[in-house]
Amino acid sequence: MQKEGNNIASLRGSKATAAIQGRQNLIEELNHYNTTDDEKSFIPQFLDLLKSNRCFYRDHFDPGHITASTILLNKDGDQILMNHHKSLNKWLNFGGHCDGEENVLAVAIRETMEESGITAFKPVSSHIIDIDIHDIPANDKKGEPTHAHFDIRYVMQMTGDQNPVLSDESNSLQWMTIEDALNVSDSSLSRFIKKTYEI
Repeated sequence: MQKEGNNIASLRGSKATAAIQGRQNLIEELNHYNTTDDEKSFIPQFLDLLKSNRCFYRDHFDPGHITASTILLNKDGDQILMNHHKSLNKWLNFGGHCDGEENVLAVAIRETMEESGITAFKPVSSHIIDIDIHDIPANDKKGEPTHAHFDIRYVMQMTGDQNPVLSDESNSLQWMTIEDALNVSDSSLSRFIKKTYEI
């Protein structure tokens, strides 16, 4: 029993260490991140949020929580898989909540897999491509007040042929050219899309 207890304690300790490293790595990258003019005001807000122990949890509503998202390119890099989000009723990129995971790149990969049904892809870069803070409306069904998503954004690209699979969170998934994707995107997502083609 003592050995099992030691193993559990060791496992908890390793998870705590990984979480601390994930948070510290994110803070360091944000401190060295080259912002656009639109993003400059976001950095101090991100760094302030990251002082909170629970900022990686979806129930941290004041002012919000860290999320991770991606743009998924096809193998040729000339199309983007867009997601018509069911609850927000608009075209978006893939992404979601960290649920306590502080390795945001891992979260971005996980959410892309879950929402697209695709696994044959890899990060174009392990570095942050874009950041954003956007308001999420209150959801009475979920008991969620209005809050903000502090979004860390990456770019992924397909490595093989695989058809997307619609999840319960989506109305539709559609491959779009950059022009078509820009036409259905708000200013924040448009900035992210344009950056994707500058990597």
